[in-house]
Amino acid sequence: MAQDKILSKKDQIRLQAEGDLEAFITLVHPQRVLGSIHRELIRWWTREDAKQHQLVLLPRDHGKSAMVAYRVAWEITRNPTIRVLYISSTANLAQKQLKFIKDILTCDRYRMYWPEMVSKEETKREKWSETEISIDHPLRKKEAVRDPTVFTAGLTTNIVGLHCDIAVLDDVVVGDNAYTEENRARVRTQASYLASIAGTGSSIYVVGTRYHPQDLYNDLLDMNYEVYKDDGSLEGSYELYEIFERQVESLGDGTGQFLWPRQQRYDGKWFGFDQTELARKRAQYLDKTQFRAQYYNNPNDISQATIKPEYFQHYDPTYLSTEMGKWWFQGNRLNVFAAIDFAYSLRTEADYTAIVVVGVDQYHNYYVLDIDRFKTQAISEYFTRILRLQQKWKFRKIRAEVTAAQEVIVKDLKESYIRPQGLALSVEEYRPTRNEGVKEERIEAILQPRYANMQMWHYKGGHCQTLEDELVMAKPPHDDVKDCLASCVDFCVAPSSQSGYSSHRNSREGLYHPRFGGISL
Repeated sequence: MAQDKILSKKDQIRLQAEGDLEAFITLVHPQRVLGSIHRELIRWWTREDAKQHQLVLLPRDHGKSAMVAYRVAWEITRNPTIRVLYISSTANLAQKQLKFIKDILTCDRYRMYWPEMVSKEETKREKWSETEISIDHPLRKKEAVRDPTVFTAGLTTNIVGLHCDIAVLDDVVVGDNAYTEENRARVRTQASYLASIAGTGSSIYVVGTRYHPQDLYNDLLDMNYEVYKDDGSLEGSYELYEIFERQVESLGDGTGQFLWPRQQRYDGKWFGFDQTELARKRAQYLDKTQFRAQYYNNPNDISQATIKPEYFQHYDPTYLSTEMGKWWFQGNRLNVFAAIDFAYSLRTEADYTAIVVVGVDQYHNYYVLDIDRFKTQAISEYFTRILRLQQKWKFRKIRAEVTAAQEVIVKDLKESYIRPQGLALSVEEYRPTRNEGVKEERIEAILQPRYANMQMWHYKGGHCQTLEDELVMAKPPHDDVKDCLASCVDFCVAPSSQSGYSSHRNSREGLYHPRFGGISL
Protein backbone atom coordinates (compact mmCIF):
# COMPACT_ATOMS: atom_id res chain seq x y z
CA MET A 1 0.00 0.00 0.00
CA ALA A 2 2.90 2.35 0.77
CA GLN A 3 4.27 1.80 -2.73
CA ASP A 4 0.87 2.55 -4.29
CA LYS A 5 0.90 5.98 -2.61
CA ILE A 6 4.34 6.76 -4.05
CA LEU A 7 3.39 5.78 -7.59
CA SER A 8 1.72 8.38 -9.73
CA LYS A 9 -1.67 7.67 -11.30
CA LYS A 10 0.06 7.29 -14.65
CA ASP A 11 2.50 4.72 -13.26
CA GLN A 12 -0.32 2.78 -11.66
CA ILE A 13 -2.19 2.62 -14.97
CA ARG A 14 1.00 1.56 -16.73
CA LEU A 15 1.70 -1.23 -14.24
CA GLN A 16 -1.86 -2.46 -14.39
CA ALA A 17 -1.73 -2.65 -18.20
CA GLU A 18 1.59 -4.51 -18.12
CA GLY A 19 0.10 -7.05 -15.74
CA ASP A 20 -3.27 -7.55 -17.45
CA LEU A 21 -3.81 -8.04 -21.19
CA GLU A 22 -7.43 -6.88 -21.05
CA ALA A 23 -6.39 -3.69 -19.26
CA PHE A 24 -3.69 -3.16 -21.90
CA ILE A 25 -6.17 -3.49 -24.78
CA THR A 26 -8.66 -1.17 -23.11
CA LEU A 27 -5.92 1.39 -22.48
CA VAL A 28 -4.38 1.54 -25.96
CA HIS A 29 -7.58 0.94 -27.95
CA PRO A 30 -10.59 1.94 -25.82
CA GLN A 31 -12.84 1.65 -28.89
CA ARG A 32 -12.16 -2.10 -29.24
CA VAL A 33 -15.32 -4.12 -28.58
CA LEU A 34 -14.56 -7.16 -26.42
CA GLY A 35 -17.12 -9.88 -25.89
CA SER A 36 -17.17 -12.35 -23.03
CA ILE A 37 -15.40 -14.85 -25.31
CA HIS A 38 -12.44 -12.49 -25.68
CA ARG A 39 -12.18 -11.98 -21.93
CA GLU A 40 -12.37 -15.73 -21.42
CA LEU A 41 -9.59 -16.21 -23.99
CA ILE A 42 -7.41 -13.60 -22.29
CA ARG A 43 -7.78 -15.34 -18.92
CA TRP A 44 -6.98 -18.71 -20.48
CA TRP A 45 -3.94 -17.38 -22.34
CA THR A 46 -2.39 -15.63 -19.35
CA ARG A 47 -3.25 -17.86 -16.40
CA GLU A 48 -0.37 -18.94 -14.17
CA ASP A 49 -0.43 -22.61 -15.15
CA ALA A 50 -0.63 -21.98 -18.91
CA LYS A 51 1.46 -24.21 -21.15
CA GLN A 52 4.12 -22.84 -23.50
CA HIS A 53 2.30 -24.32 -26.50
CA GLN A 54 -1.24 -23.01 -26.95
CA LEU A 55 -3.71 -23.67 -29.76
CA VAL A 56 -6.78 -21.46 -30.15
CA LEU A 57 -9.51 -22.56 -32.57
CA LEU A 58 -12.25 -19.95 -32.91
CA PRO A 59 -14.89 -19.46 -35.61
CA ARG A 60 -14.31 -17.00 -38.41
CA ASP A 61 -15.10 -13.34 -37.76
CA HIS A 62 -14.50 -13.61 -34.02
CA GLY A 63 -11.40 -11.40 -33.82
CA LYS A 64 -8.80 -14.08 -33.09
CA SER A 65 -6.09 -12.45 -35.27
CA ALA A 66 -6.63 -9.08 -33.62
CA MET A 67 -6.44 -10.71 -30.19
CA VAL A 68 -3.13 -12.45 -30.87
CA ALA A 69 -1.69 -9.21 -32.33
CA TYR A 70 -2.68 -7.41 -29.12
CA ARG A 71 -0.98 -10.17 -27.19
CA VAL A 72 2.25 -9.73 -29.16
CA ALA A 73 2.25 -5.97 -28.52
CA TRP A 74 1.61 -6.66 -24.83
CA GLU A 75 4.44 -9.20 -24.60
CA ILE A 76 6.82 -6.71 -26.25
CA THR A 77 5.76 -4.06 -23.75
CA ARG A 78 6.40 -6.41 -20.83
CA ASN A 79 9.75 -7.62 -22.18
CA PRO A 80 11.43 -5.25 -24.67
CA THR A 81 14.19 -7.80 -25.46
CA ILE A 82 11.76 -10.41 -26.72
CA ARG A 83 12.04 -11.87 -30.24
CA VAL A 84 8.82 -12.78 -32.05
CA LEU A 85 8.39 -14.73 -35.28
CA TYR A 86 4.98 -14.01 -36.78
CA ILE A 87 3.84 -16.47 -39.47
CA SER A 88 0.67 -16.27 -41.55
CA SER A 89 -0.42 -18.23 -44.62
CA THR A 90 1.15 -15.57 -46.84
CA ALA A 91 3.83 -12.95 -46.22
CA ASN A 92 1.32 -10.24 -47.12
CA LEU A 93 -1.10 -11.29 -44.37
CA ALA A 94 1.72 -11.42 -41.81
CA GLN A 95 2.79 -7.92 -42.84
CA LYS A 96 -0.76 -6.64 -42.33
CA GLN A 97 -0.67 -8.04 -38.81
CA LEU A 98 2.69 -6.38 -38.23
CA LYS A 99 1.21 -3.05 -39.33
CA PHE A 100 -1.52 -3.51 -36.72
CA ILE A 101 1.16 -4.12 -34.06
CA LYS A 102 3.15 -1.10 -35.26
CA ASP A 103 0.05 1.07 -35.06
CA ILE A 104 -0.39 0.00 -31.43
CA LEU A 105 3.23 0.77 -30.53
CA THR A 106 3.12 4.23 -32.13
CA CYS A 107 -0.37 5.42 -31.17
CA ASP A 108 -0.59 8.46 -28.88
CA ARG A 109 -2.08 6.55 -25.94
CA TYR A 110 0.73 3.98 -26.06
CA ARG A 111 3.44 6.66 -26.31
CA MET A 112 1.99 8.40 -23.27
CA TYR A 113 2.82 5.40 -21.07
CA TRP A 114 5.80 3.80 -22.87
CA PRO A 115 7.67 6.59 -24.70
CA GLU A 116 10.98 4.72 -24.59
CA MET A 117 9.81 1.82 -26.77
CA VAL A 118 9.81 3.41 -30.23
CA SER A 119 11.57 6.58 -31.35
CA LYS A 120 9.09 9.24 -32.43
CA GLU A 121 11.12 10.01 -35.54
CA GLU A 122 11.02 7.05 -37.91
CA THR A 123 14.47 7.84 -39.35
CA LYS A 124 16.00 7.29 -35.89
CA ARG A 125 14.42 3.88 -35.33
CA GLU A 126 16.68 0.84 -35.35
CA LYS A 127 14.54 -1.18 -37.78
CA TRP A 128 11.07 -0.28 -39.00
CA SER A 129 10.02 -1.94 -42.25
CA GLU A 130 7.01 -3.76 -43.69
CA THR A 131 8.49 -7.16 -42.82
CA GLU A 132 10.28 -6.64 -39.49
CA ILE A 133 10.77 -4.20 -36.65
CA SER A 134 13.25 -3.71 -33.82
CA ILE A 135 12.10 -1.46 -31.00
CA ASP A 136 14.40 1.20 -29.55
CA HIS A 137 14.24 0.31 -25.88
CA PRO A 138 17.73 0.59 -24.30
CA LEU A 139 17.53 -2.95 -22.91
CA ARG A 140 17.88 -4.37 -26.43
CA LYS A 141 21.26 -2.70 -26.87
CA LYS A 142 22.32 -3.55 -23.33
CA GLU A 143 21.67 -7.26 -23.94
CA ALA A 144 22.96 -7.11 -27.55
CA VAL A 145 19.85 -8.66 -29.06
CA ARG A 146 20.70 -9.58 -32.65
CA ASP A 147 17.33 -10.74 -34.00
CA PRO A 148 14.47 -8.30 -34.66
CA THR A 149 11.66 -7.72 -32.20
CA VAL A 150 9.14 -9.00 -34.74
CA PHE A 151 9.94 -10.80 -37.98
CA THR A 152 7.13 -11.74 -40.35
CA ALA A 153 6.96 -14.73 -42.64
CA GLY A 154 4.62 -16.56 -44.95
CA LEU A 155 4.64 -20.28 -45.59
CA THR A 156 7.25 -19.87 -48.33
CA THR A 157 9.53 -17.45 -46.45
CA ASN A 158 12.98 -18.74 -45.53
CA ILE A 159 13.17 -18.67 -41.73
CA VAL A 160 16.22 -20.91 -41.28
CA GLY A 161 18.81 -19.21 -39.07
CA LEU A 162 16.35 -17.10 -37.12
CA HIS A 163 15.86 -17.42 -33.37
CA CYS A 164 12.77 -16.45 -31.44
CA ASP A 165 11.28 -16.48 -27.96
CA ILE A 166 7.69 -16.50 -29.23
CA ALA A 167 6.41 -17.99 -32.47
CA VAL A 168 2.93 -17.02 -33.62
CA LEU A 169 1.07 -19.06 -36.22
CA ASP A 170 -1.87 -16.91 -37.23
CA ASP A 171 -4.33 -18.48 -39.69
CA VAL A 172 -1.64 -20.49 -41.46
CA VAL A 173 -4.32 -22.93 -42.65
CA VAL A 174 -6.57 -21.40 -45.32
CA GLY A 175 -8.61 -22.66 -48.23
CA ASP A 176 -5.68 -22.37 -50.65
CA ASN A 177 -3.53 -24.83 -48.70
CA ALA A 178 -6.01 -27.06 -46.86
CA TYR A 179 -7.63 -29.27 -49.46
CA THR A 180 -4.74 -31.16 -51.08
CA GLU A 181 -2.14 -33.35 -49.39
CA GLU A 182 0.67 -31.52 -51.21
CA ASN A 183 -0.37 -28.16 -49.80
CA ARG A 184 -0.99 -29.58 -46.33
CA ALA A 185 2.53 -31.04 -46.40
CA ARG A 186 3.92 -27.59 -47.23
CA VAL A 187 2.22 -26.14 -44.16
CA ARG A 188 3.60 -28.95 -41.99
CA THR A 189 7.12 -28.36 -43.31
CA GLN A 190 7.13 -24.68 -42.38
CA ALA A 191 5.60 -25.43 -38.98
CA SER A 192 8.27 -28.08 -38.38
CA TYR A 193 11.05 -25.48 -38.68
CA LEU A 194 9.80 -23.87 -35.48
CA ALA A 195 11.41 -26.58 -33.39
CA SER A 196 14.85 -25.60 -34.69
CA ILE A 197 14.53 -21.82 -34.42
CA ALA A 198 12.60 -21.53 -31.16
CA GLY A 199 14.89 -20.82 -28.23
CA THR A 200 14.96 -22.84 -25.03
CA GLY A 201 11.80 -22.17 -23.06
CA SER A 202 10.15 -20.43 -26.00
CA SER A 203 6.40 -20.29 -26.53
CA ILE A 204 4.26 -21.06 -29.56
CA TYR A 205 0.86 -19.42 -29.95
CA VAL A 206 -1.36 -20.82 -32.68
CA VAL A 207 -4.69 -19.27 -33.68
CA GLY A 208 -6.87 -20.49 -36.49
CA THR A 209 -10.02 -22.10 -37.79
CA ARG A 210 -10.50 -25.67 -39.00
CA TYR A 211 -10.69 -26.33 -42.74
CA HIS A 212 -9.97 -30.02 -43.21
CA PRO A 213 -9.89 -33.13 -40.98
CA GLN A 214 -6.19 -33.62 -41.77
CA ASP A 215 -5.05 -30.00 -41.56
CA LEU A 216 -2.17 -28.75 -39.44
CA TYR A 217 -4.44 -28.17 -36.45
CA ASN A 218 -5.33 -31.86 -36.41
CA ASP A 219 -1.59 -32.64 -36.34
CA LEU A 220 -1.09 -30.28 -33.39
CA LEU A 221 -3.99 -31.89 -31.53
CA ASP A 222 -2.23 -35.26 -31.84
CA MET A 223 1.24 -34.11 -30.66
CA ASN A 224 2.53 -35.67 -27.44
CA TYR A 225 5.75 -35.59 -25.47
CA GLU A 226 7.26 -37.90 -22.85
CA VAL A 227 8.15 -36.89 -19.30
CA TYR A 228 10.89 -38.84 -17.52
CA LYS A 229 11.62 -39.24 -13.84
CA ASP A 230 15.00 -38.46 -12.27
CA ASP A 231 16.01 -42.11 -12.55
CA GLY A 232 15.38 -42.08 -16.31
CA SER A 233 12.16 -44.09 -16.20
CA LEU A 234 9.14 -42.90 -18.16
CA GLU A 235 6.58 -41.02 -16.07
CA GLY A 236 4.02 -40.59 -18.83
CA SER A 237 3.04 -39.06 -22.16
CA TYR A 238 1.28 -35.70 -22.32
CA GLU A 239 -0.34 -33.52 -24.97
CA LEU A 240 2.07 -30.87 -26.24
CA TYR A 241 -0.58 -28.26 -26.98
CA GLU A 242 -3.34 -27.12 -24.70
CA ILE A 243 -6.48 -26.34 -26.64
CA PHE A 244 -9.02 -23.51 -26.52
CA GLU A 245 -11.73 -24.46 -29.01
CA ARG A 246 -15.18 -22.95 -29.41
CA GLN A 247 -18.13 -23.03 -31.84
CA VAL A 248 -20.18 -20.09 -33.08
CA GLU A 249 -23.22 -21.27 -31.10
CA SER A 250 -24.03 -24.06 -28.69
CA LEU A 251 -26.63 -26.25 -30.44
CA GLY A 252 -25.15 -26.61 -33.91
CA ASP A 253 -28.32 -25.59 -35.77
CA GLY A 254 -28.16 -21.81 -35.45
CA THR A 255 -30.59 -21.58 -32.54
CA GLY A 256 -28.24 -21.99 -29.58
CA GLN A 257 -26.43 -19.55 -27.34
CA PHE A 258 -23.98 -17.53 -29.41
CA LEU A 259 -20.30 -17.37 -28.55
CA TRP A 260 -20.14 -13.65 -29.34
CA PRO A 261 -23.72 -12.34 -29.11
CA ARG A 262 -24.43 -9.45 -31.43
CA GLN A 263 -23.63 -6.09 -29.82
CA GLN A 264 -23.58 -2.47 -30.97
CA ARG A 265 -20.77 -0.01 -30.36
CA TYR A 266 -21.36 3.59 -29.32
CA ASP A 267 -20.97 4.75 -32.94
CA GLY A 268 -23.67 2.38 -34.24
CA LYS A 269 -21.33 -0.27 -35.66
CA TRP A 270 -22.37 -3.88 -35.00
CA PHE A 271 -20.20 -6.82 -33.92
CA GLY A 272 -20.83 -10.48 -33.14
CA PHE A 273 -23.54 -12.90 -34.25
CA ASP A 274 -27.20 -13.68 -33.92
CA GLN A 275 -29.43 -16.18 -35.72
CA THR A 276 -30.01 -13.93 -38.73
CA GLU A 277 -26.34 -13.01 -39.16
CA LEU A 278 -25.26 -16.65 -38.98
CA ALA A 279 -27.98 -17.65 -41.47
CA ARG A 280 -26.72 -14.95 -43.82
CA LYS A 281 -23.19 -16.33 -43.56
CA ARG A 282 -24.38 -19.90 -44.12
CA ALA A 283 -26.31 -18.93 -47.25
CA GLN A 284 -23.09 -17.69 -48.86
CA TYR A 285 -21.45 -21.13 -48.63
CA LEU A 286 -22.16 -23.49 -51.53
CA ASP A 287 -20.17 -26.17 -49.68
CA LYS A 288 -21.87 -26.51 -46.29
CA THR A 289 -19.00 -28.69 -45.05
CA GLN A 290 -16.75 -25.62 -45.29
CA PHE A 291 -19.30 -23.62 -43.33
CA ARG A 292 -19.35 -26.25 -40.56
CA ALA A 293 -15.56 -26.28 -40.48
CA GLN A 294 -15.11 -22.53 -40.30
CA TYR A 295 -17.92 -21.65 -37.89
CA TYR A 296 -18.22 -24.82 -35.80
CA ASN A 297 -14.60 -26.03 -36.07
CA ASN A 298 -16.03 -29.29 -37.40
CA PRO A 299 -14.65 -30.15 -40.83
CA ASN A 300 -17.30 -32.84 -41.25
CA ASP A 301 -20.94 -31.85 -41.67
CA ILE A 302 -22.88 -34.93 -40.53
CA SER A 303 -26.10 -33.42 -41.89
CA GLN A 304 -24.60 -33.78 -45.37
CA ALA A 305 -23.53 -37.41 -44.84
CA THR A 306 -24.94 -40.01 -47.22
CA ILE A 307 -24.45 -42.76 -44.63
CA LYS A 308 -26.41 -41.51 -41.65
CA PRO A 309 -26.20 -42.59 -38.00
CA GLU A 310 -29.78 -43.89 -38.15
CA TYR A 311 -28.61 -46.54 -40.63
CA PHE A 312 -26.47 -48.22 -37.97
CA GLN A 313 -27.91 -51.51 -36.69
CA HIS A 314 -26.39 -53.70 -34.00
CA TYR A 315 -26.56 -57.44 -33.55
CA ASP A 316 -26.07 -59.46 -30.39
CA PRO A 317 -22.83 -61.51 -30.75
CA THR A 318 -24.17 -64.17 -28.38
CA TYR A 319 -26.34 -65.41 -31.27
CA LEU A 320 -23.24 -66.26 -33.29
CA SER A 321 -22.32 -69.94 -33.25
CA THR A 322 -19.86 -72.25 -34.98
CA GLU A 323 -20.47 -75.83 -36.08
CA MET A 324 -18.02 -78.02 -37.98
CA GLY A 325 -15.83 -75.05 -38.85
CA LYS A 326 -18.70 -72.94 -40.18
CA TRP A 327 -20.28 -69.85 -38.68
CA TRP A 328 -24.00 -69.29 -38.16
CA PHE A 329 -26.19 -66.47 -36.96
CA GLN A 330 -29.67 -67.41 -35.74
CA GLY A 331 -29.73 -70.50 -37.90
CA ASN A 332 -28.47 -68.76 -41.03
CA ARG A 333 -25.16 -69.84 -42.49
CA LEU A 334 -22.52 -67.12 -42.82
CA ASN A 335 -19.82 -67.09 -45.45
CA VAL A 336 -16.86 -65.35 -43.83
CA PHE A 337 -14.35 -63.15 -45.66
CA ALA A 338 -11.64 -60.71 -44.63
CA ALA A 339 -9.82 -57.74 -46.13
CA ILE A 340 -6.69 -55.87 -45.16
CA ASP A 341 -5.96 -52.22 -45.88
CA PHE A 342 -2.24 -51.59 -45.50
CA ALA A 343 -1.02 -48.28 -44.11
CA TYR A 344 -0.62 -45.68 -46.85
CA SER A 345 2.96 -45.07 -45.74
CA LEU A 346 5.52 -47.20 -43.94
CA ARG A 347 7.12 -44.29 -42.12
CA THR A 348 7.03 -44.10 -38.34
CA GLU A 349 3.68 -42.84 -37.01
CA ALA A 350 2.12 -43.55 -40.40
CA ASP A 351 -1.50 -44.31 -41.15
CA TYR A 352 -3.20 -47.30 -39.60
CA THR A 353 -3.40 -50.75 -41.10
CA ALA A 354 -6.88 -52.23 -40.79
CA ILE A 355 -8.22 -55.78 -41.06
CA VAL A 356 -11.98 -56.29 -41.26
CA VAL A 357 -13.80 -59.63 -41.04
CA VAL A 358 -17.34 -59.82 -42.48
CA GLY A 359 -19.94 -62.58 -42.54
CA VAL A 360 -22.73 -62.57 -45.13
CA ASP A 361 -25.90 -64.69 -45.03
CA GLN A 362 -28.14 -65.91 -47.83
CA TYR A 363 -30.34 -62.81 -47.48
CA HIS A 364 -27.33 -60.55 -48.14
CA ASN A 365 -27.15 -59.25 -44.60
CA TYR A 366 -23.56 -58.26 -43.84
CA TYR A 367 -22.28 -58.70 -40.28
CA VAL A 368 -19.09 -56.93 -39.21
CA LEU A 369 -17.57 -59.73 -37.12
CA ASP A 370 -14.19 -58.28 -36.18
CA ILE A 371 -11.95 -55.26 -36.78
CA ASP A 372 -8.25 -54.94 -36.03
CA ARG A 373 -6.48 -51.60 -36.38
CA PHE A 374 -2.79 -51.06 -35.71
CA LYS A 375 0.44 -49.40 -36.74
CA THR A 376 3.49 -51.42 -37.71
CA GLN A 377 6.36 -51.61 -40.17
CA ALA A 378 7.00 -55.32 -39.63
CA ILE A 379 5.65 -57.86 -42.12
CA SER A 380 5.75 -60.47 -39.35
CA GLU A 381 3.27 -58.33 -37.39
CA TYR A 382 0.90 -58.24 -40.37
CA PHE A 383 1.00 -62.03 -40.47
CA THR A 384 0.51 -62.39 -36.71
CA ARG A 385 -2.61 -60.22 -36.85
CA ILE A 386 -4.02 -62.05 -39.88
CA LEU A 387 -3.29 -65.44 -38.31
CA ARG A 388 -5.06 -64.55 -35.07
CA LEU A 389 -8.22 -63.53 -36.91
CA GLN A 390 -8.07 -66.48 -39.32
CA GLN A 391 -7.80 -68.98 -36.49
CA LYS A 392 -10.84 -67.42 -34.82
CA TRP A 393 -13.13 -66.91 -37.82
CA LYS A 394 -11.84 -69.62 -40.20
CA PHE A 395 -12.03 -67.46 -43.32
CA ARG A 396 -10.26 -68.91 -46.36
CA LYS A 397 -9.97 -65.75 -48.43
CA ILE A 398 -8.59 -62.33 -47.63
CA ARG A 399 -8.46 -59.42 -50.03
CA ALA A 400 -5.50 -57.01 -50.03
CA GLU A 401 -5.52 -53.78 -51.99
CA VAL A 402 -2.06 -53.42 -53.49
CA THR A 403 0.01 -50.63 -54.90
CA ALA A 404 3.59 -51.03 -56.13
CA ALA A 405 5.00 -50.89 -52.58
CA GLN A 406 2.26 -53.03 -51.04
CA GLU A 407 2.70 -55.68 -53.74
CA VAL A 408 6.07 -56.49 -52.20
CA ILE A 409 4.45 -56.90 -48.77
CA VAL A 410 1.78 -59.26 -50.11
CA LYS A 411 4.36 -61.33 -51.96
CA ASP A 412 6.47 -61.66 -48.82
CA LEU A 413 3.40 -62.60 -46.75
CA LYS A 414 2.54 -65.38 -49.19
CA GLU A 415 6.02 -66.79 -49.73
CA SER A 416 7.60 -66.29 -46.30
CA TYR A 417 4.65 -66.78 -43.94
CA ILE A 418 1.39 -68.21 -45.31
CA ARG A 419 2.88 -70.94 -47.53
CA PRO A 420 5.55 -72.19 -45.04
CA GLN A 421 2.89 -72.33 -42.31
CA GLY A 422 0.64 -74.45 -44.52
CA LEU A 423 -2.20 -72.02 -43.86
CA ALA A 424 -5.39 -72.66 -45.87
CA LEU A 425 -5.72 -69.03 -46.86
CA SER A 426 -5.70 -67.44 -50.29
CA VAL A 427 -4.87 -63.78 -50.76
CA GLU A 428 -6.73 -61.91 -53.46
CA GLU A 429 -4.70 -58.98 -54.74
CA TYR A 430 -7.01 -56.11 -55.59
CA ARG A 431 -5.96 -53.29 -57.88
CA PRO A 432 -8.63 -50.61 -58.28
CA THR A 433 -9.13 -49.41 -61.84
CA ARG A 434 -9.65 -45.89 -63.04
CA ASN A 435 -13.18 -46.77 -64.10
CA GLU A 436 -14.09 -47.41 -60.45
CA GLY A 437 -13.36 -43.78 -59.59
CA VAL A 438 -11.32 -42.39 -56.73
CA LYS A 439 -11.26 -44.15 -53.37
CA GLU A 440 -14.06 -42.06 -51.85
CA GLU A 441 -16.32 -42.82 -54.81
CA ARG A 442 -15.60 -46.56 -54.59
CA ILE A 443 -16.40 -46.63 -50.87
CA GLU A 444 -19.60 -44.68 -51.43
CA ALA A 445 -20.76 -46.92 -54.28
CA ILE A 446 -20.23 -50.11 -52.27
CA LEU A 447 -21.42 -49.12 -48.80
CA GLN A 448 -24.09 -46.43 -49.14
CA PRO A 449 -26.79 -48.56 -50.84
CA ARG A 450 -26.28 -51.41 -48.38
CA TYR A 451 -26.52 -49.13 -45.35
CA ALA A 452 -29.55 -47.35 -46.80
CA ASN A 453 -31.21 -50.75 -47.40
CA MET A 454 -30.47 -51.73 -43.78
CA GLN A 455 -28.30 -54.69 -44.83
CA MET A 456 -25.31 -53.80 -42.64
CA TRP A 457 -24.96 -54.95 -39.02
CA HIS A 458 -22.33 -53.92 -36.47
CA TYR A 459 -21.32 -55.23 -33.09
CA LYS A 460 -21.35 -52.58 -30.36
CA GLY A 461 -18.22 -50.81 -29.20
CA GLY A 462 -14.59 -51.51 -29.99
CA HIS A 463 -13.34 -50.49 -33.41
CA CYS A 464 -16.93 -50.46 -34.69
CA GLN A 465 -17.18 -47.07 -33.00
CA THR A 466 -14.19 -45.95 -35.09
CA LEU A 467 -15.92 -47.35 -38.17
CA GLU A 468 -19.13 -45.46 -37.42
CA ASP A 469 -17.22 -42.23 -36.89
CA GLU A 470 -15.52 -42.66 -40.26
CA LEU A 471 -18.76 -43.51 -42.05
CA VAL A 472 -20.60 -40.32 -41.09
CA MET A 473 -17.64 -38.09 -41.98
CA ALA A 474 -17.09 -36.98 -45.55
CA LYS A 475 -13.40 -36.31 -44.83
CA PRO A 476 -12.39 -38.23 -41.70
CA PRO A 477 -8.84 -37.87 -40.33
CA HIS A 478 -8.44 -41.58 -41.14
CA ASP A 479 -10.57 -43.73 -43.42
CA ASP A 480 -8.71 -47.03 -43.13
CA VAL A 481 -11.53 -48.98 -41.48
CA LYS A 482 -14.36 -47.97 -43.82
CA ASP A 483 -12.06 -48.44 -46.82
CA CYS A 484 -11.24 -51.94 -45.62
CA LEU A 485 -14.91 -52.70 -44.96
CA ALA A 486 -15.87 -51.61 -48.48
CA SER A 487 -13.17 -53.82 -49.94
CA CYS A 488 -14.34 -56.80 -47.90
CA VAL A 489 -18.05 -56.35 -48.66
CA ASP A 490 -17.26 -55.94 -52.34
CA PHE A 491 -15.84 -59.45 -52.66
CA CYS A 492 -18.14 -61.26 -50.22
CA VAL A 493 -20.18 -64.08 -51.76
CA ALA A 494 -23.45 -64.97 -50.04
CA PRO A 495 -24.25 -68.66 -49.38
CA SER A 496 -26.98 -70.29 -51.40
CA SER A 497 -30.26 -71.05 -49.64
CA GLN A 498 -29.41 -74.79 -49.75
CA SER A 499 -25.93 -74.36 -48.26
CA GLY A 500 -26.86 -75.83 -44.91
CA TYR A 501 -28.94 -75.26 -41.83
CA SER A 502 -27.92 -74.86 -38.21
CA SER A 503 -29.54 -76.79 -35.40
CA HIS A 504 -30.07 -73.45 -33.65
CA ARG A 505 -33.57 -72.05 -33.85
CA ASN A 506 -34.09 -69.47 -36.55
CA SER A 507 -35.14 -66.45 -34.52
CA ARG A 508 -34.61 -62.73 -34.87
CA GLU A 509 -33.88 -62.14 -31.20
CA GLY A 510 -30.31 -61.06 -31.74
CA LEU A 511 -31.07 -58.22 -34.12
CA TYR A 512 -31.81 -54.71 -33.00
CA HIS A 513 -33.50 -52.50 -35.54
CA PRO A 514 -33.28 -48.72 -34.99
CA ARG A 515 -36.83 -48.18 -36.25
CA PHE A 516 -38.40 -50.91 -34.15
CA GLY A 517 -36.94 -50.65 -30.67
CA GLY A 518 -33.37 -50.96 -31.89
CA ILE A 519 -30.13 -49.36 -30.82
CA SER A 520 -28.80 -46.44 -32.85
CA LEU A 521 -25.78 -44.30 -32.20
